[in-house]
Amino acid sequence: MDLRSRRSRHDINAALATLLLRRSYDAIRVSDIAKKAAVGRGTFYAHFDSKDELLRTQLEGVLERHIVVSTELPGLLDASRLFAHLREAPQMYSALMNGACGLAVSRMAQEILERRLSAILDAREDLPAGLHGRFISAALFTVLAWWNENGMQQAPSEMQSIFAELCTTAFAKKPL
Repeated sequence: MDLRSRRSRHDINAALATLLLRRSYDAIRVSDIAKKAAVGRGTFYAHFDSKDELLRTQLEGVLERHIVVSTELPGLLDASRLFAHLREAPQMYSALMNGACGLAVSRMAQEILERRLSAILDAREDLPAGLHGRFISAALFTVLAWWNENGMQQAPSEMQSIFAELCTTAFAKKPL
């Protein structure tokens, strides 16, 4: 990709992030993103097929940078950095998760994380294929939603501990 294309792509990504600080994802149109990025709609579509594809790309990057996935970790992942990231910009989380598109955005993020988890999980004979990764992913986003709804009062490290404990308990072979 040449310098001009990289700059356009960067500007488009930055435009969506900036707009999410002020409006819900539902209220943002491709024309708003293009205008904020100072590019034409054609340039936007040369890089992304849709607003959702742009968002998916951004979510993949955020989840890749802020979540460590490993079979060595309690709950299979460490999301401490994601908790810290969301605490720094709660309005962006709200812009994505509230409104008509909130469930679709949450599901998109969960699918991205599910793919990462499935890459490290061996098939377990006692669980249907893919269920373990889906459960862990859904659990994380449930914990994130609860934390947001309750004012993000707990420290990111505390939320990671709570998440790990919930996952560990859920997959314990003994009853609660």
